[in-house]
Amino acid sequence: MRWKLRALLATLALATSACGGDDPPPDPEPSGDPCEPHGHIHREPEGDWCHCNKGYLAAQDGLACVVDPDYVPSEGFDFGDDGEHACWHVTNGPYVTVTASTTRDPRVDDFHTHYTVKLREVEGQYTGTFSYKAFASGNFVVYLSTPDVPVTLVETAVQKTVTPAGTQATGGFCSGLKHMVGYELTDRVQYTLTLGPTSLSELGMVIEHLQ
Repeated sequence: MRWKLRALLATLALATSACGGDDPPPDPEPSGDPCEPHGHIHREPEGDWCHCNKGYLAAQDGLACVVDPDYVPSEGFDFGDDGEHACWHVTNGPYVTVTASTTRDPRVDDFHTHYTVKLREVEGQYTGTFSYKAFASGNFVVYLSTPDVPVTLVETAVQKTVTPAGTQATGGFCSGLKHMVGYELTDRVQYTLTLGPTSLSELGMVIEHLQ
């Protein structure tokens, strides 16, 4: 009987050893991104660069994100003139019309431009996806003709949703723009802007860089 018990204990010990027992789990495989953990890499024909998180900046001597010694946390989002300049474009242009498509994402990143955005119908509602590339780093505002439209902004390369830094009504300078959505964007980064779903088939929109 004792030899059977010893054999059973030996078998259990062998199984435990094979399964790793109490050994700590192996370290996760490195992602190969030198910009982590405080950012992520952008690989482009002109050269690789680090898109760093708020409070960090790209190192001068290599691909890495290091602490920004000059970073000062902001208190709320500054909407600047509350849409007065954007409303000037409603009256004076320039004007561009873009139509949502299933085959491509039309660009909406022309400077100081009033866009008429035509959305496409999906199951009785309207939606559209558009391409926007930031031309500077700082505060950007999406001005819309109505507040009743969901707005989603995604960093295209990593499919990461950008959280709005603030939303509020415009200052009432014109009837063509009623709502503002603020974002903190980064120079050279490509974003995907989705509007809807909404009951509206067409919107007015201006996107401005404030600082």
